[in-house]
Amino acid sequence: MNDDTQNLEIQAEWDLLKILFPNDPLYPWNPYTPEAEAYFLQAEATNSVVEAFTETELIERSQQFMSQMDQLWSATPLQTSLLQRFAEQIPDELLNHLAQVATRITKQVSLRSLSLGDQLVHCVQELLPQWSEEDLQVLARPFAYAMRGAEPDGVELSGATGESMSWSELSEIEQARTCLAIARYALLEVLSDPETC
Repeated sequence: MNDDTQNLEIQAEWDLLKILFPNDPLYPWNPYTPEAEAYFLQAEATNSVVEAFTETELIERSQQFMSQMDQLWSATPLQTSLLQRFAEQIPDELLNHLAQVATRITKQVSLRSLSLGDQLVHCVQELLPQWSEEDLQVLARPFAYAMRGAEPDGVELSGATGESMSWSELSEIEQARTCLAIARYALLEVLSDPETC
C-alpha cells in the first residue's frame, strides 16, 4: 500500500508540473545526446539577447557597466556618503571629484595652514575653472563662517523657493554655491572622521 501511495504522489506531482509548464521541453541533463544539441540550438535562437543590440551598442553598454562597477568598488566612504546624499543635485563625476579633492586638501592642511574659505575654494576650483579665485572666495565666505561649529546636516542645497532643482537647471552662481555647500559637507565629514578618506 505504501508503494501505491508513493506512485499516486509522484503521478500527482508530474501532472502538476505538466499543467504548470505545458510547453517547456525538459532540460537535457546529458549535453552529449542528440536531443540536447537540438534543445540548445533552439534555446539559443529564441533567447538571443545579442541580436537585440548591435556590436557597438554592446561594447558601449558593457563599458558603461564596467565603469560603474569600478566606481562602486573603488568608492571611498566619503564618496559613497556624498553620492547617497547629493546624487540628485549634482552629477556623480563632480561628486567623486569633489570627494577626492576634499580628501587631498585635508591631508595638505597639516602641511600648509589653509583657512576654511581657502579649503572650500581649493575643493571647487577644479570643478569650476571659469570662476576666478577671488569670486569663489566671496561665495565661500558664508560657508566658511557657518562651518565653525556647524553640523554636516546643516548643508542646504535648495534654492530660494525651497525646491530641489537638477544641476542643469541651476544658474552658474547656484552651481558654484551648490559645489561649495557640498565641499563644506565633505570637509566636515573628513574632519569629523578621518577614516572616511
